[in-house]
Amino acid sequence: MDRMIGKKFSISGMFIEIIGDDDETWQCQNITTRETVFINKTTLEKAIKLGKAEEISKQE
Repeated sequence: MDRMIGKKFSISGMFIEIIGDDDETWQCQNITTRETVFINKTTLEKAIKLGKAEEISKQE
């Protein structure tokens, strides 16, 4: 699961970056507001599968 840390996603109009693993939730930072939010791992997985969340590709 550590492979998720550092990934960025667009979900529900927010752009988030996963910054930590807190058991059943991901500790995330809203990229725009720099606010820390916690998202249930199962919820994020389902949102990705349903196309409601998508990974933001790295532009290097």
